[in-house]
Amino acid sequence: MTRTVLAVLAVVSIAVGVAAEDPAIVRFEPNGPASVGLKANGRTQAHNYLRTSGNERAGVWRAEPATTGPHTPTYSEFMYLLEGSVTLVDGDGRRETFKAGDAVLVPRGTTYTWQQPEPLRKYYAIFDLEPAGGAPAAKATFIRLDANGPAGTGLKGEGRTTSHRYYAGLAKSSVGVWETAPHTGADFHTTRYAELMVFLSGSGRLVTPDGRGQAFTAGDVVLVPRGTSYKWQSDRVRKFWVIFDNPAVESD
Repeated sequence: MTRTVLAVLAVVSIAVGVAAEDPAIVRFEPNGPASVGLKANGRTQAHNYLRTSGNERAGVWRAEPATTGPHTPTYSEFMYLLEGSVTLVDGDGRRETFKAGDAVLVPRGTTYTWQQPEPLRKYYAIFDLEPAGGAPAAKATFIRLDANGPAGTGLKGEGRTTSHRYYAGLAKSSVGVWETAPHTGADFHTTRYAELMVFLSGSGRLVTPDGRGQAFTAGDVVLVPRGTSYKWQSDRVRKFWVIFDNPAVESD
């Protein structure tokens, strides 16, 4: 009898401990987590820092030179290049080369060829997946993201923040650039979505209820999973954002 009670208490204790643990804020590393690294698959190596039940994912990817395509993905992909270069050619023949430090969005519905002349490494987020049985996305093309927003438009807003949204997808997914004046949040908030943040300037800290969190500065890339509680503390900061994994919109 005593053993049975202790076993039940142990199971309950484990369940409570798991339920109480918040998702961890993740700092991306070019070589993947130190204890895991990148997993090889032919000419590519990769690590998914996040993979959702809906198959949205974010991580780091490396590949040897290759030319592939044309492709017409049934998802949108954000890429932030860490090393190497690639030329994308869309279905109309538009051609643009991206190199280390560049950010590009390939919206769902884009037909393109990938021309990669040298080894390449990138951080990525795959999101905005086409629903099963859904209508194909409208014809699109790749978008270069600029830290200052599009020429002639820039960043707009009132008060503490300015921004430009480059793309809006399904389930309120979005990609853009955002800047805030120095700010310290008064309260913790719990996210209803995942957000990939590519910090372009400034520094600060995402503080979790346990007092830890993640410090960041320009050049850092951080993933805040859905369900994470944190407070924002920073000087003037600018970042690219990718918002995805937002199943809550189904019930809104």
